[in-house]
Amino acid sequence: MKGIFRNERATEIANNRTPIKFLPNAKIILHLIAGKSSTIDKNYNIELISRNPKLLKPIKYMGMELSHTFDGFLTHTSDLSGVARSYVHLYRKGIIEAVEGSLFKPVASNLEIPSIAFEEEILKAVPDYIEVFKQISVNPPFSIYLTLVQIRDYTMKLNKEILGVHPVPVDRDELRLPEIFIEDYEQTVDIPRLFQPWFDEIWTVCGMFKSFNYDEHGNWGYGLNSNK
Repeated sequence: MKGIFRNERATEIANNRTPIKFLPNAKIILHLIAGKSSTIDKNYNIELISRNPKLLKPIKYMGMELSHTFDGFLTHTSDLSGVARSYVHLYRKGIIEAVEGSLFKPVASNLEIPSIAFEEEILKAVPDYIEVFKQISVNPPFSIYLTLVQIRDYTMKLNKEILGVHPVPVDRDELRLPEIFIEDYEQTVDIPRLFQPWFDEIWTVCGMFKSFNYDEHGNWGYGLNSNK
């Protein structure tokens, strides 16, 4: 059921069926899904979060607005036109759906993935989402999914020139990264290492063999592409 929900929502979001009016360009979709998460699963006490929503900040947080929905509770950040560019939807049945659209927004018609900010913003957001699960008493196992939609022709924009490295455009509309299955909260202590296979795979699709934000020991932020 978890994978089905993720796939259905990815398709809907790619077609701009979102809980709030959203940017139409390429999007980052992150799902944390508790247990089976079918329609008959338990409802969690999300009012704990709606009363103190600081842990439910959207990816690339720059202030947020709050609202209740039929399924749960929503936070979002809007652009100057009032259209949401990032949101987080907490479902009562134990699902967090975070969608970000401004990181991949075309600049002067250039379709580029910002190689550091893309990974960094995800790594900053996820620990808070995991803490939300803890506070509403979601017990492992649960699953984490990452999906990129409307991503065809995007190229990884390197922070530095790396000898022998030549990014190529993405050759597909969607990237649905494999499930990360969490059996114990101890697995989430080091999120950068946990997510390295995801980021490596995205860089591979962009014509490289790994994320160059990691060094040879798997430390994020110390690779050939990094500022450190």
